[in-house]
Amino acid sequence: MRKSDKRLIIILAIACAATWVLLRGTDTRHGKVVLVRKDQKQIQRIDLNKVKGTARLPLAVDDGQLVIEYDQEGVRVLSSPCPDKVCVHQGKITRSGQTIACVPEKILITLISSDKEETHDAVVR
Repeated sequence: MRKSDKRLIIILAIACAATWVLLRGTDTRHGKVVLVRKDQKQIQRIDLNKVKGTARLPLAVDDGQLVIEYDQEGVRVLSSPCPDKVCVHQGKITRSGQTIACVPEKILITLISSDKEETHDAVVR
């Protein structure tokens, strides 16, 4: 390995670390909002900046009750009456843009940044 190869590896490692730090810090600058939808209708909106400690939200669904647990960091499905429990096994979502879907119960939980709530993705004329 030549001297220039070592320099290139060091530069690439520093660039990767800097990119990781920049991308990791984007979610902590803005508040997070949890949107809970059932049958494509918003049934709950939770501002995680206003949450103190851990809270639970029980939702009545067709087959029983789905329980969502959330705190200032993120949200997860604690229990669900669906047979496969994919939504429960997905774990906690903590980054803007992540989604938990419980397809049998038609529940969609999305974590977004509060500043992206008022902005439009595109304008079509």
